[in-house]
Amino acid sequence: MYKIDNMMNCKVFVVLLTLIISCTINLKAQKSQGNAPQIMYIIKGKEVSKLYVEKLFNDNRIKGMRKGISTKEKSILIKKYGDRVKDCFVAVIDVFSEDEMKDRNKLSPKEKERIIQKEIEESSARKKHSTIITVGEMAPDFVVEMLDGSKIKLSDLRGKVVLLNFWATWCAPCMKEFIEIPDKILVPFKSEDFVLLPISRGEKREDVMKKMERLKLKGIDFPVGVDPKKEIYSRYAQSMIPRNFLINKEGKVVFVSIGYDEDKLLDISKKIKMLLNK
Repeated sequence: MYKIDNMMNCKVFVVLLTLIISCTINLKAQKSQGNAPQIMYIIKGKEVSKLYVEKLFNDNRIKGMRKGISTKEKSILIKKYGDRVKDCFVAVIDVFSEDEMKDRNKLSPKEKERIIQKEIEESSARKKHSTIITVGEMAPDFVVEMLDGSKIKLSDLRGKVVLLNFWATWCAPCMKEFIEIPDKILVPFKSEDFVLLPISRGEKREDVMKKMERLKLKGIDFPVGVDPKKEIYSRYAQSMIPRNFLINKEGKVVFVSIGYDEDKLLDISKKIKMLLNK
């Protein structure tokens, strides 16, 4: 979670502004296919408008934003706001209290800059240390059960390039990634020695099945596996999704990505192409 201050440098400002507005930006192709999701902004359990969020941002009142919520949190919102929540990207906004604003205004410019830099470094460190398997290591073997009941053993896929994707139904960035996977990953490598292996982390089979059924109505349809106890995920990482591990034909991890942005899948696509053309 990033924090916002009016003394932030230009680079930090761009990153944080992107966090606030990225949910509202969708590719034209997605819009034409009707896949663009609606965004729901939540503050202290209540829905607020995009305009209200923008005002808070301009007033430097936003402490942070979490994109994606747990199944339990989503159930509570569904009871309050109805089924429309099911297909929304939910952004939970945390704001500074009046007392916190007073304390922050007392800080000198140098103190504010130091706090911001420390927060950025801590965030980067969390991402780094949450990864167990890194580039150059052999991908730990596992057997995953797919939604259709079939089972896939990773080592049986030797000789193919594998994109191992960890995700969850409540994770908004994961869903953004899912929307782009057909055009950027599946279509270009449909007839190649390539396997996409998305695995839902820490969720019940029925919840994953319901989500995939809804996505199928939007043209997003590919096999997924389930890892309800995080037994597979825990061999690769400790926290944070979406996560992608690109595995070469020899079973070695050659690329790792954490989180979502529009360029990451393009980078993965280029690396898949390189691996297939070797």
